[in-house]
Amino acid sequence: MAEKGESRSNRVLKEATGLIAVLAVQKLVRVGWRRATGNEPPAAPDDKQIPLVQAVAWTLLLGAAITTARMIAIRYAAFLLPRRQREAAEQAESPGTSATSA
Repeated sequence: MAEKGESRSNRVLKEATGLIAVLAVQKLVRVGWRRATGNEPPAAPDDKQIPLVQAVAWTLLLGAAITTARMIAIRYAAFLLPRRQREAAEQAESPGTSATSA
């Protein structure tokens, strides 16, 4: 996940973005489950009172949604960070370049 030479702040920002995505998608999947089934999602899928099919469906749905959301969020953050760093470097160079050439 961490690229060689990647700064610690970039890694922290990407992981924070991934965490926020996980929390958001958990909430969305829970709401979607309630609307689709009319029942609360299983609190503990390993509970013997929950039917096996329902436990497996919930686990697969939640796992796939979380993994996908985290991957997309981290990739998007990785895409944005270098561009913002380039823009900041260009802005930092612009005033200094014009002052030294004058």
